[in-house]
Amino acid sequence: MKAELEESAKKYLSVGLSVIPADRKSKRPMTNGSWKTWAQRLPTSTEVEAWFANSYDAMAIVCGKVSGNLECLDFDNKGELYAAWKEKIAKDLAACLVVEQSQGGGYHVLYRTSEPVDGNLKLARGIRDGRLTTLIETRGEGGLFLCCPTEGYVLQQGEFTHIPTIQPVEREALLNAARSLDE
Repeated sequence: MKAELEESAKKYLSVGLSVIPADRKSKRPMTNGSWKTWAQRLPTSTEVEAWFANSYDAMAIVCGKVSGNLECLDFDNKGELYAAWKEKIAKDLAACLVVEQSQGGGYHVLYRTSEPVDGNLKLARGIRDGRLTTLIETRGEGGLFLCCPTEGYVLQQGEFTHIPTIQPVEREALLNAARSLDE
């Protein structure tokens, strides 16, 4: 797994994604010092090699400007609203997005935008087990998410090395579809 993480990290870095090591269980970055450094600049290939030469069990991608205005729609609670959201967006737009399933059964939907993205946004929430639960949120400027080939993360559509850049109107359509599912 270590070799696969390092190889993927190098590929992701080569297409302008800020990749950092993480802990799979806690979903926390595992860099020396503040991981926020890599929200401001891409790591060097030497840093990536050094990180992934260690025994980290996960990789994360930092969203926002540093990764080419990357944004991740994060479908939580086992992805219960993913299918309903997908039905609300244009089929050609849905077909171009990168989609992975997370270790908890949720989904990450990835795209880049031609304009800067907001910070993390809660888009849809509902009451589950008597508590207000976030069902769909973004990982934007200053956010991050664990990704494949981390154990439990499976690419469903597209490739991290070919994340599409969508127009602002398309991004708004994706976000509005998610907001319409807010309970």
